[in-house]
Amino acid sequence: MRAHADLALERRVWSSYKALSESVREGKSDVAWLPPVVYAWLAEAVNPLGCIARGDTGSYEAALVSLEASEYHALTDLRGARAGWVDPWSAAGYVVPRIELARAGIDPGKMFGVETFYGSHHEVIAALGRGECDIAGTYAQITPDEPIKGPWSSVPNLAVHVIATFTSIPSDVIAARRNLGPKEYERALEAFRLACASEDARPLVRAVFGGETLREGVDADHDRLRSAYERATAKGLFD
Repeated sequence: MRAHADLALERRVWSSYKALSESVREGKSDVAWLPPVVYAWLAEAVNPLGCIARGDTGSYEAALVSLEASEYHALTDLRGARAGWVDPWSAAGYVVPRIELARAGIDPGKMFGVETFYGSHHEVIAALGRGECDIAGTYAQITPDEPIKGPWSSVPNLAVHVIATFTSIPSDVIAARRNLGPKEYERALEAFRLACASEDARPLVRAVFGGETLREGVDADHDRLRSAYERATAKGLFD
């Protein structure tokens, strides 16, 4: 992107989704890769460039998974289970599963014995494999006539049971802080356009973002997720 768009870039990694959000609000990040709930929190503080579509769609689903050999194979089996989550602001790895469990009449605050955050989808699946948690919240991609895929799919010799999947979740958003200058915004957007159009750069885009197609703007699913999250928060589901 530096080579093709004459754009000076410095990569920064933040310790949590909350820290990522704060970095944008405080001007420490000019352009950020935002999970859906972080994008919802930032709201008018950012201007979206678009999303990097994964596979044939920009959306995915939340999933609760357990080890195939475990006793946790249905939602009714989960009382007292040790739950592994990604981050308090992860849509697939925490927020949506809790919303959907509550919608099904299950109080997630009383269901689980211990709840632990592991920071990433890779780490929560690794913790499941090590036996540190009984169930894990993560993302899943569902394709007709194919097995459900997720971050467990790339882990050798890990047999996972998908307990449930929940709703379509909008893709992560690439966005710029609202007060970034118009010229800088356009240069950043053009850098992503060029990277996704380049035969040489597309494999690198896929390696980083999990997809290689830039879809500019955002879709209505982000507004629906934001509304559902705000209602659940008001009811104390994330206290």
